[in-house]
Amino acid sequence: MLEKLFKDAGYTVPELLEYIEKLEKDQDLMAETIKKMKLESIRKASASAGMNSRLKDALRE
Repeated sequence: MLEKLFKDAGYTVPELLEYIEKLEKDQDLMAETIKKMKLESIRKASASAGMNSRLKDALRE
């Protein structure tokens, strides 16, 4: 679609289209990485919360 717009406007810059595609791929990769990091953070938080509750139970006894 963007290529058609370029042609209609009389522009021919294939490097720009490649650059835009690269940015889209990079953005997708970054979004995936962020998602993984958030999940890892949640797992770590829940694991440490579990340890804290076990420690509290042991102290109560």
